[in-house]
Amino acid sequence: MMIVEEILLAARPALEAILTQDELERTHLDVVTAKAEPVTSSTIVSTDLLLRVFVFDEEMGFWLYPPEGADGFTARLRSELQDFVAESGFGWGGLRG
Repeated sequence: MMIVEEILLAARPALEAILTQDELERTHLDVVTAKAEPVTSSTIVSTDLLLRVFVFDEEMGFWLYPPEGADGFTARLRSELQDFVAESGFGWGGLRG
């Protein structure tokens, strides 16, 4: 069972593998419920939680999957980030990571 704080820590390697230093400096993460309500860092991960990744003015949503461990989460996030960057205004067409 993971908590939001652990999710945010596990996201870091995926972000660092895909984003440039400039993009990382302009990246913000948060976790909200399906109704876009904020949660605390000690909230237990459940299927109704969404990790939001903001890079510059673009946003990617990533649903959390409670049975997944930190390694699986990081790998899945990295794959989604790769697609997000390739389709974004700041990284259009680039294949990273």
